[in-house]
Formats: sequence, structure tokens, C-alpha cells
Amino acid sequence: MTLRYALSQLSRPAARRAFGRAWLWVCVGGAFVTMIAFGRAHLFFVAAVWLVCVFAPVRIAVEVLHSRGPRLRRALQEALWGRGDRYATLEHATLMAETLFAKEVHLPRLAPPDLREKVIESAARITHQALRGSAGPGAVLQAATTCAVLLQRWAGAIAAGEAVEPQAEGPDGPAAGNGVSSPALWDPAGSVQDQWVALRAVAGLAALTKTLTAVYEDSAGRAFQGGAALRTLSEAAMDYTDQVGLRLDGPAWEDIAGVSPRALEVERLNRLAGTWVAFCSGPLPAPRRLGAFVEALTG
Repeated sequence: MTLRYALSQLSRPAARRAFGRAWLWVCVGGAFVTMIAFGRAHLFFVAAVWLVCVFAPVRIAVEVLHSRGPRLRRALQEALWGRGDRYATLEHATLMAETLFAKEVHLPRLAPPDLREKVIESAARITHQALRGSAGPGAVLQAATTCAVLLQRWAGAIAAGEAVEPQAEGPDGPAAGNGVSSPALWDPAGSVQDQWVALRAVAGLAALTKTLTAVYEDSAGRAFQGGAALRTLSEAAMDYTDQVGLRLDGPAWEDIAGVSPRALEVERLNRLAGTWVAFCSGPLPAPRRLGAFVEALTG
């Protein structure tokens, strides 16, 4: 599974580029060592052998995985579906998160191309960490409901900021909206670029909430009573990000009934939002940024 999984990862352009850079340096190092062994008189021969016989064939083979990789990945997912150990490793959790994401989530138009991979990687990391502990699927559900609470507050903060003019700062800092300091979640006076960063993070959080809900139900073997409310909230939040970001006409935001009313401290909400925005706005891979979010979510 590990070798096939690694090969299937090369279906992604970013993974192929990273492998290509690493393989190039390996070949340059090998050519340098060979040249030292045989002398500079054989420089052209050494370079030709390493380029034509070593670097090029492997690089071409990797590029072939652009088309074969997705088929290999689908085969791995189909083989894993229904197995009792389908969440036993991080690789398995990633494949299951991909499968459930494809079944559950349709990202909004403003989502960047790499948001899908970021959501899947986050869901896999959270799932693997939760299921390898004693808490079991309940920890996945707790993470999903925590994301839902943050998502509802975040969407509400955006709606409040869009509905009223920005207020002047008071002696204790910016005026609060929805119980959370407005700039921490949404700054109505911010630039369009900053607002799109926040909206894309909200879309990613909605997709993560929906994916974790599906992961919990699959790993626990039963439906979650509040799952419909979490899915409705996620879909509404993704639609709302398109509405705000693309300046579309649409209904005002309304909180979704049935979502857990569990309160979270303002400091923790702001930390969750900040670490999630940092992860969503940066390039992959970003293990430290993802680790900071997972720690804030599960800690």
C-alpha cells in the first residue's frame, strides 16, 4: 500500500514538481561523484549518462503518472472501502477523507485550486490523531462540532460586518461583532485581497466540517443526529462566501438551527481562526501550520 500510495500521490502537479526538483539534485550529486571518480576528462560522458540514462527515464515515468495516478488512487480507495482497518494509518485516513470529500463536498466558485487538498489533509490528520487514541470516533465528532461552532460565528461576523458601517475602536480595542473581535474574523474595512483570504478560509472550514461529519458517521457506523444541521450549515456557509466574495444578490445570513450551541472562549475562537487562515493561505505542504491548527482544535 505504501509504494502504491506514494506513486498515486505523484498524480498531483505539485508532487511531481517537488519530486522532479529532488531527483534533479540527486542526479547532479551522482554525476559529481562519478566525475570525481573518473576524472574531468570524462565530464561529457558522465553528464550524458546521468542525463539520458538516469534522470530522463525516471522523470518521464513520473510524468506518466499524471494520467495513471488518479486511476491508481481510485483503485486504492475502492480496495479500502468497507475494511475494518480503513482508518488504521494516516495513508488510510487520507484515502477515506478523499472518498468522503468527493461524496459530500462541492466547493464554491471562489475556492482556490489547492483548497481541496488542504481540507483533505486536515481531515486526515484530525481523524488519524483522534482514532489512534482512546477517545475513538467521539473525538472526530467533537472536532466537527467545534469547527461548526466557529463556522457559524465566523459567518455571522461576516454578515454583521457587511450589514453595518465599521465602528470606531473603543478603549478595549475594536468593536465586537457576534461575541468575537471583528478583525479576528472579518474586517469590513480591509482590502479585497484580505477579505478573499478570509472567505476562502471560511469555505475551507465549511468543507472540513462536512468531511469530518461524514468521517465520524462512517467510522462510528451510525448516523449523527445533528449531522443534517452540520451539513446544512456547511452548504449555507459555502454559498454565502460566494455571495459576499463575488458580490452576488442573495438572502441575508441566518444562523442554522440545530447546530450545537456550545460556547467557545473568544481567545480559542480567534486562535482557531488565525491558525486556519494561516494554513489555508500558504502553499502545501505546510505541516507546522496544519499542526498549529490541529493543536488548537483538539487541545
